[in-house]
Amino acid sequence: MPEIPAVYLDIVWKFVLSLIVLIIMLGTNRAISSLLRKHIKEASHRHTLQMLLRNGVLILGAIIILAIWLGFGSSFTVAMGILGAGIAFASQEVIGSLAGYLNIVTGNLFRIGDRVRIGNVVGDVLDISPLRTMVMEIGDWVKADQYTGRIVSIANRAVFSDPVVNYTQHWPYLWDEVMVPIPYDSNWQKAAKIILEHGQEYSSHFQAKAKAELQKAVERYPAIRETSVEPTLYTVMTDNWIEVTLRYVVDPRERRTVKGQLHRELLQHFGEAPDITVASVTVEIVGFPPLTDTRSAQ
Repeated sequence: MPEIPAVYLDIVWKFVLSLIVLIIMLGTNRAISSLLRKHIKEASHRHTLQMLLRNGVLILGAIIILAIWLGFGSSFTVAMGILGAGIAFASQEVIGSLAGYLNIVTGNLFRIGDRVRIGNVVGDVLDISPLRTMVMEIGDWVKADQYTGRIVSIANRAVFSDPVVNYTQHWPYLWDEVMVPIPYDSNWQKAAKIILEHGQEYSSHFQAKAKAELQKAVERYPAIRETSVEPTLYTVMTDNWIEVTLRYVVDPRERRTVKGQLHRELLQHFGEAPDITVASVTVEIVGFPPLTDTRSAQ
């Protein structure tokens, strides 16, 4: 029986070692996922930590497999240098995205589950990989803050060139407003009272939590001026009507639902009050210019 050359045995051995490393990587990722599900109940924190550990295991495994095939001597160092130079030259976009990934992780720009705006894209973060961030889009052709059904892939390098707005990370609420135009001949005081009562009804159950979270944000960022989380009413006189505006705190993901419910109930209450009407723009045509026949004038 012919003897198998040592070079072939070496290739087979390296292939087996690489396969073992891949199996260990898969097993490690599964074990990490199981431990995180057991010890971390909050889904967004669990997914973010799982993403970080998963990517770390993948990078470490890739380095180990490369070392198996090239060895740990000078050839490995030279190969890594050549590989790095080649990647830097041919894949500047990839390097930018990797740098953006490090900025996202170390700078705590956003986590999985956060609602963010990156450039012109708004949505909830689904996954963060070393190169791209996956976002479930909201808005666009859909009014207000509801899903369009599209999943948008954003290169991580965008965090260096585009503004990054986080809706939920440091304070999980937003201020929203409802403006109702009331004619001057209506009982605007009564309308304002009804509007404020509805705002208090919708926000009373989470005002304490919102105030506590806002206090934490103020302590973290002292430049934030302390403000009230209770519903506030503002009244402005215009040429046509009185603008009564309700400012209130709301969960970012419930903004459209709450606003729609407020409008429905306010319309119902105003319909039952004969002394309250909602103003609208009307145009009165008082006359037309005389019509002339241009052909007879000629």
